[in-house]
Amino acid sequence: MKETQIALSEFADGALQEKFNIEFQKVLANIHDPNTDFKKARKLTLEITFNSNEARDFMDAKIVAKASLAPSKESTAKVLIGMDGQGGYLASELNTQIPGQQVMRVDKQTGEIIEPEAELKGIKLVK
Repeated sequence: MKETQIALSEFADGALQEKFNIEFQKVLANIHDPNTDFKKARKLTLEITFNSNEARDFMDAKIVAKASLAPSKESTAKVLIGMDGQGGYLASELNTQIPGQQVMRVDKQTGEIIEPEAELKGIKLVK
């Protein structure tokens, strides 16, 4: 039997090469993304499925390229929860304290910020 060779870059009018290149760009972008784990392996799969006719003188080749990428890293946030004193719930993300700020008082009626009291030590919740 004579050996048959096909140039993969020319197969299906270049579709195999094109599909590879598209998925390869996704792999490169995923590796470069700082929100993904550099240690996770990425995979690019080229699948070619061949189906022939009953006379076995013709076949279809279906080409699928698929990249398996590393997922985004998990992000976390700390959220303070409580009651507003009127039966409602409050939630606020805990962020870095403003440098030097220990306490901040807020007027419940106007929402106006009243100057922090410098003589207090540590962080206190003032209602």
